Amino acid sequence: MSGTPANGYGGVAKTLHWSTVAAFVLQLVVGYVMSADADCDPPGEDRSGGDTSEAEEERFERLEDVCEAQAEEGGALATAWDDLWDGRIGLDGVTLPELHLLLGLTILLLGGLRVARRLIASLPPWDPRLTATDRRVAHVTERTLLMLMFVVPLTGLALVAVSDDLVPLHVAAHIAFYVSLAAHVLLVLRRGLLPRMLPGTRAGRPSD
Repeated sequence: MSGTPANGYGGVAKTLHWSTVAAFVLQLVVGYVMSADADCDPPGEDRSGGDTSEAEEERFERLEDVCEAQAEEGGALATAWDDLWDGRIGLDGVTLPELHLLLGLTILLLGGLRVARRLIASLPPWDPRLTATDRRVAHVTERTLLMLMFVVPLTGLALVAVSDDLVPLHVAAHIAFYVSLAAHVLLVLRRGLLPRMLPGTRAGRPSD
């Protein structure tokens, strides 16, 4: 099938790629700010009634210390975001959790569009700078990142709609995303492949 230039990615692929990047960056920023504003009382502490062992109390204190440290680190970002949100963004009635949800749905839509495009458009040849090992890494990381475009937001939606017990699953999806993204970015930078996805450039694809 056609739809992609023989010697590089076309405008549609680049638009989808950078739209995905922007959506994930904004989603992570919103999530981080939400975490910075979150209540740091550890889950279960309010149900203990003060009747807990010394070890359990220490665990609660450690969890609270970690949360408060993260909140302190995110304080400047949260303040800057609040200033931007209150003064410049024309979505006055939308809360951060609602924006987080909307961005998750946007990522799902972008994921669907990218899968649909793969079904109707061919891919350009491999970039000659990529070794056989590079190609395998690119193939795995790209497919994994595409899969996680669905898994990350869906686990987040399940966390809200089904149960807080799904937090570990959502966190695991994020960890997998960061690991795959790091491997992908490292390969792109190491082989000098970034220009191929910039507007106005044409270069071979990194995966099939």
